[in-house]
This record gives sequence, structure tokens and C-alpha cells, in this order.
Amino acid sequence: MKVYFTASLRGNLIEGLDYKIIYKILEKSGHTHLDSTLLNSDIQEFYNNSASKQLNLYKKTHENIGRADVVILEVSVPSLSMGYVLHKALDASKPVILLYKKGFDPHFAMSIQHDKLQVLEYDDANLERDMNTSLEIAQENADVRFNFFIPPKIGRYLDWISKFKKIPRSVYLRSLIEDDMRANQDYSDTS
Repeated sequence: MKVYFTASLRGNLIEGLDYKIIYKILEKSGHTHLDSTLLNSDIQEFYNNSASKQLNLYKKTHENIGRADVVILEVSVPSLSMGYVLHKALDASKPVILLYKKGFDPHFAMSIQHDKLQVLEYDDANLERDMNTSLEIAQENADVRFNFFIPPKIGRYLDWISKFKKIPRSVYLRSLIEDDMRANQDYSDTS
């Protein structure tokens, strides 16, 4: 699977919090990394980047979310950026795994209920086993790609929805189907 793993760079300052271990587990499990910013960035330089470099990072983050099969966030260190990435990934219907080191509870995420979200407390002894289990669950929960042809008139309407309602076309179509599923008394979910 293609994995977008990220976390707050400030976590590199906390003793016992080592993002490299997570990268190694992903590599060992045969997953593809989409980003190595955490491994290749100096914290001072990162937070003092120019506006154009920050804009590039923002764009790269969105691209990585779009390309990922699963998004993994290490959230032991409170970060508005991680909350933003979590929100964007769930909006894109991506499976998300939130990892946090025992004793660093991510209070913002503890009450989020979403079928694509897993919140995983770890310590050094259980990280690899539990992360691999979570990745298997995430793979089972990944969306199925479904392509179909539409007439130009419907395409223009979906483009209009996307532009003016600020809703991705796929999210809009998915919500219509979900509304119909709820309204259809004859349908019973067999899963």
C-alpha cells in the first residue's frame, strides 16, 4: 500500500519518540512511503521556511493525501497541522491510523467516531505488531474505485457543485447514494 506518514517535527525533540522506527516498520512490511519530510528536515529550518516553501509543503501534503491508500499520523505531540491532515484525509475517505505513544493521549482525537479512523496507543513492545494489524484493517476499509461515464451536462453540473459548494464531486455523489441507502426501506446492509 502507498502510505502517507507524517507527524509534528517537534516530536523529534521528545525523548523516546522516534519516527524512524515507524518508517522502518512500514518498509519492513513492504509498504511504499509517499513522504520523507520527517526524516530529512531540520526543525529550526522547517519552521523558519519562506512563505513559498510553506505553500509548497501545503500542496505536497494535499497531493500525498490524494495518492495515499492509507494515512498514518503520529499524534503524541499536539499539532493543529495533524488535525488538519486528519480532517482532509477523512474528507477524502482515506483510512487513517492515529498513533500515539503511551502517556501522550491525543485528547482531540479520542472522541472522534469515524469508520475510517483507528486510534492506536503504542509502546516500543507492541508498535510493530499493532501497526501491522491496523494496516490490515485499513486495507480492508479502503474504498473501492468505481469509474463510470457521464454525459457532459452532468459533468458540468458536478464541476459547478465542486466549485461553488466547495464539495469534491466524489463526495457529493457518495452523499447522494448514502442518502438513498438510508431512505430505501427495502435495502438491508448485509456487511
